[in-house]
Amino acid sequence: MSDLHILFNPKTVALIGASESVGVGRTMMSNLMKCSFGGTIYPINPKRDTILGVKCHKSVKELEKGSVDLAIIAVNARFVPGSVRDCAEIGVKTCIIVSAGFAEMGEPGRALEREIMSIAKPVGMRIVGPNCLGLMSSSSGLNATFAADMVNDGSVAFFSQSGALCTSVLDYSKQVGFGFSAFVSVGSMLDVDWPTLIDYFGNDEKTSAICIYMETVGKAKPFLEACQRVSKKKPIVVIKAGRSAAGKKAASSHTGALAGADEVADAAFERAGVLRVVEIADLFALMEMLNSQPMPKGKRLTVVTNAGGPGVLTTDSLYVGGGELAPVSDEMMDKFNEFLPAAWSHGNPIDILGDALPDRYEKTVRLSVEDPNVDAILVILTPQDMTDPTATAEALKQHAKCGKLFMCSWMGGKEVAKGTQILREAKIPVFNYPDQAVRVFNYLHSYGKQITKLEEPTLATPELGFDLAKAREEVRQIYSNALEKGRTILSEYESKKILAAYHIPGGQTELALSPDEAVEAAKKIGFPVVMKVHSETITHKSDVGGVKLNIKNEEEVRAAFNEIKSNVARNAKESDFLGCVVLPMITLKDSYEVILGANVDPQFGPVILFGLGGVLVEVFKDKALGLAPLNKTFARSMLEKTKIFQALKGVRGKKPVNIDELVDIIIRFSQLLADHPWISEFDINPMLCSPDGILALDARILVYKKAEHKEEDLPHTCIPVQ
Repeated sequence: MSDLHILFNPKTVALIGASESVGVGRTMMSNLMKCSFGGTIYPINPKRDTILGVKCHKSVKELEKGSVDLAIIAVNARFVPGSVRDCAEIGVKTCIIVSAGFAEMGEPGRALEREIMSIAKPVGMRIVGPNCLGLMSSSSGLNATFAADMVNDGSVAFFSQSGALCTSVLDYSKQVGFGFSAFVSVGSMLDVDWPTLIDYFGNDEKTSAICIYMETVGKAKPFLEACQRVSKKKPIVVIKAGRSAAGKKAASSHTGALAGADEVADAAFERAGVLRVVEIADLFALMEMLNSQPMPKGKRLTVVTNAGGPGVLTTDSLYVGGGELAPVSDEMMDKFNEFLPAAWSHGNPIDILGDALPDRYEKTVRLSVEDPNVDAILVILTPQDMTDPTATAEALKQHAKCGKLFMCSWMGGKEVAKGTQILREAKIPVFNYPDQAVRVFNYLHSYGKQITKLEEPTLATPELGFDLAKAREEVRQIYSNALEKGRTILSEYESKKILAAYHIPGGQTELALSPDEAVEAAKKIGFPVVMKVHSETITHKSDVGGVKLNIKNEEEVRAAFNEIKSNVARNAKESDFLGCVVLPMITLKDSYEVILGANVDPQFGPVILFGLGGVLVEVFKDKALGLAPLNKTFARSMLEKTKIFQALKGVRGKKPVNIDELVDIIIRFSQLLADHPWISEFDINPMLCSPDGILALDARILVYKKAEHKEEDLPHTCIPVQ
């Protein structure tokens, strides 16, 4: 952290590649000189004696050891390792490499990066970049970028993998009038990365929120751990590119097909307390909002408007996004009736009519501020003939810091421009359209709910009601036996034994290698029974005629065994048939088929899926995702996000499923995945849920080959454990 403090608050800066020719070197030198940074600047250029009137040095090695806090390198990529080496020799602790031509150029560029880190890491030098715009720090007045202007002072730290987006955000902030505590273009993140910056600015008193434009997560576990530490005290907002499913590899399980990479990122962000937005406009709006307004304490919004239409449309957007209109109590109704026209709406949205003058607006807002039922206020103004947008803005600016989230939408163009400017100068966020204002409000109040989920700890070794160490060893033994045969698909019999080890109900399951053994198994279980092919290679049993239901006697058992064997030989291969598993034919009254599955995301580790199951699981796609291991809060949250959850609670006279039991099963399942990273895909489909109980009817597990993955290299869970 002390090195990061030097990076953002240097006393001396060396610019390697300073120049008087038009380009990056000249712009950066000019920016260093123009900004309020009052430290010493050392331009470095072997061909110049001065740069913009400042004495120039041929090499950074001409400077005294320990005399440079920050070095900025703006030279051709092939000269960067040499410049870093020179900096290391004189004890430079921090460095910004703005030069391009590294990993984005392929292996030659990656080789340069490796060389740079081999020099910097042993001496503890921190590096921002390469291929970046640089950084700005309002606390020190430092503008170490080649952007056209310096940021305004503010309380939001902004980090971006896109230098071009940085300049767009900077220009917008100048127009709107908000600022930043820091402004960082991270480039390739060779060293200083998301978790480094999140942790540093999470402890920065001047920073109240963090906003990020992200293309790649980088190292997922440190990122999520840093977010979980910081998000409880400061909002972290991320807009991440790459939402499409293009390039997604084919998956052999239902879970693999349904768990898109972008949906996994959503689940990871939620788990770490990160607010994800999808529109660039919303990111801009949130930065403006977070600079000046408090987080809402709830989802109740009061809308004050001089036009009914915008009020109705605003209400639609509010409820679609999960917000609510604040109720108007009898006491408040009486107070509004004292001064509002008789034709006012007598409800929320509070339509104060088209002839509303500034005083009517101000009184309405003042009462709403005082109302304990109101969490936030949105004021809408449309420029009607009697309206005075400018004077109304003047009247409302006193409420800029009213203690509640306060925002306005001055709808129009030329007529409302001056009023908009007045509001923004008062640090009141202004939106062109009220639906965007409501969308941002919905983001913020839902984020507050999201953060409360982090209050329940997620334990590495939770109390699950059984001997976890014994269960882990039982499952490891099953896997080891499969590995000896080079198998990547476990049989249903093996899968059911794994479920049983973690106390996930799968019903009695017997293995039969002959018709006689099948008869004995059926008699042991009790008729009627179900028989399925036992195979180490077949994944979808019904596709090859490998399932027989409702078998009532010994004769039918023998016939089913032989028929399944014949079907497998015809539809697959004779060698795929290794016998049958025999299970009780269980019919649970008023039951629903659900799926509980998992696969491993290469960045975020084991991903749990829950949703509507059965043969049409990939058609309806009613599902929710979470990351292992889950606690009760996140497990229940997964359930609540699905449509099938409403049925599980009981509909049309049917009794509800035991939701607490289902939550416990999901938690045990997630712990199974967290404990055994060699499991690559896992489907329990269908799992029957009824008022009489919960039962996994079928289970299928795919595993990694040891030859392909050393155990220490497998994608272990990367969700932080509190």
